[in-house]
Amino acid sequence: MRRPLRLLKGMARDIIASRELAWRLFVRDTSIQYRQTVFGYFWAVFPPLVTSMVFILMNHSNLLKMKETGIPYPVYVVMGTVFFGLFSDSLMAPLKVVNGSKTMLVKINFPREALVWAAILQTFMGFSIKLVLLILTMIIFHVPVKITSFIVPVPLLGLLLMGITIGVFLVPFGILFQDVMYGLQLALTGLMFLTPVVYPPPSNGLLAKIVAYNPMTTLLMSARDFMIKGSSIYVMDMMIVIIIMILLLFIAWVIIRIAFPIVIERIGT
Repeated sequence: MRRPLRLLKGMARDIIASRELAWRLFVRDTSIQYRQTVFGYFWAVFPPLVTSMVFILMNHSNLLKMKETGIPYPVYVVMGTVFFGLFSDSLMAPLKVVNGSKTMLVKINFPREALVWAAILQTFMGFSIKLVLLILTMIIFHVPVKITSFIVPVPLLGLLLMGITIGVFLVPFGILFQDVMYGLQLALTGLMFLTPVVYPPPSNGLLAKIVAYNPMTTLLMSARDFMIKGSSIYVMDMMIVIIIMILLLFIAWVIIRIAFPIVIERIGT
């Protein structure tokens, strides 16, 4: 940190040099993940499908009373779970990739940025598969998309950035303590119910305040609104959140570069 210009040059050099290795790590991890499964890539669709079915059945049985969503509830739920899955997968991906590369980290000196790139590629792969489920659901229920759908990648990029940023911040702790992975899985379950994934944003009460201050609400609702409404009231908040996430990701990147040698030395002893 005494030579910030030198640090920035090193970061730029490593992020370019790590692309080929990132691709190899992505191919390796993807083949390992699906090679010994019967249903293959269906397992990427299974979690959002099951989650959506549970809430759809509860709503159909009047166990849940939802406000008007503007589109068929199954489409609303599937869209929410698929978009939330982008965040949750990007959050867990850096920890999974790094933990799966512990031996290589100890024995080989290579640009650590390759691990983050591999995590991003894995997240994109999973999201692309889940997106097929959303498209099929919209076709079945005859839900048209608005012309503003071309803006949807912007809030989705925000969800990806938010997940990757938090995941990168937690990597040094996740390498040393498996509790971080277990804790994140529990936290994601609770966070899903504090985000308008399967319900419209409430207008009053304690939950309404929590949802309003939840930055994920801005990103998720923006993506949903641009796709099915043609406009969104969250545009300004969305841009602020994305800018903050870019800054935080840069800070996390710097911390990782400083902390990694110390963490690797500890796991190697």
